[in-house]
Amino acid sequence: MKQWTADFTNDPYNDYSLIIEVLYDDEEVAVIKQEQNELTLQVYPNDKELIIPIDWLSALFIEAKKRMIQ
Repeated sequence: MKQWTADFTNDPYNDYSLIIEVLYDDEEVAVIKQEQNELTLQVYPNDKELIIPIDWLSALFIEAKKRMIQ
């Protein structure tokens, strides 16, 4: 079954700052980062139609804000 997951990890290209890799069916499709004092979501180009569950994404942003913005 295809599903959405997220991995909190460190970015080796940005002084190992905390990032969130957003995955669909175990394929990385986006990343959430802290840029200055706000969160950003970068969605990677993809040839599939991706429909992201809003409740799941909203909960992910709330958790990201707790962990990433100080």
